[in-house]
Amino acid sequence: MTAPPSKNQPTPAMTSRDVMLGTIWGLMAAFCHSFVPIAVRLLDHLPAIELVFFRNIIGLALFLLIVSWRGFGFVLTKRFGFHFQRCFLNFTGMWLWFAGLALLPIAKAVALHFTIPLMVVPLAMLLLRERPGGGRLICTLIILRPGAVPLDISAFLVLGSALSYAGVSIYTRVLGGTESPETTTFYYHGLLSVFAPLSMATGWVVATYIPAAGLSAETFQWISPVWEDAPALLLLAVAGGLAPYCLVRALVHAEATIVQPVEYLRLPITAFLAYLVFGQTTDMWVWTGAAIIVASTYYMARHETRSRT
Repeated sequence: MTAPPSKNQPTPAMTSRDVMLGTIWGLMAAFCHSFVPIAVRLLDHLPAIELVFFRNIIGLALFLLIVSWRGFGFVLTKRFGFHFQRCFLNFTGMWLWFAGLALLPIAKAVALHFTIPLMVVPLAMLLLRERPGGGRLICTLIILRPGAVPLDISAFLVLGSALSYAGVSIYTRVLGGTESPETTTFYYHGLLSVFAPLSMATGWVVATYIPAAGLSAETFQWISPVWEDAPALLLLAVAGGLAPYCLVRALVHAEATIVQPVEYLRLPITAFLAYLVFGQTTDMWVWTGAAIIVASTYYMARHETRSRT
């Protein structure tokens, strides 16, 4: 298997234009990501791993429908090992994320998921030789405060997802130097569409025939969706498919420690959607944090742009 990203592999240098484009694509990713928890909660009667499958198999079909007219050159890659490792982390993170969303209020789950940038910063410094300025580090710590929740099983599911997604960000940044967004997106949907049913079947076999493993067969039991689930499944696939594509585009242009904090804008968007759809309310810290998030993201984008001009 291909070795993980190494600090001996330099990443492309950023320009001020790259910082701006990375920020714009990051904003688009945040907007799309905000609809995913809504769709997951609408489908919380289906197993989380099954949602991972539908989200990616439908997303793969839509992706191929859109890009296949230009040919299938994007399938070619010399870095399949990197794609495999990145997608395995992504699969793990998505499974834990969907499971956590079923147990926590949506806005609080999203806020807790925002530990991703705190994990990305040291990983990017260690593996990619990125050197974020003090301003970026301070802003990351400031905007982690909103929406703090007690640590329990559901919180650890979300934290485990955050750790996995932090690793995905590092792999995405490395792959962005050689791979097109279309190539990364294709392997993302394709491999996760394979990982989900394989894991579901393996988990069911282990839970059924090896009781000592302590797994519940219900976790891996297939539940067929009904026609009423179709709109939510389509929303999950479209929003979930566009979000990583936009994120890949963002990381092609800008460093992970710039792009990830932009994702904090998911918090006010998701909180608003959760209120409209489910009537879920949030405390003042979420909205106070939203103001800090916007100001911090703007500051970081401006600071990085000026430092490169």
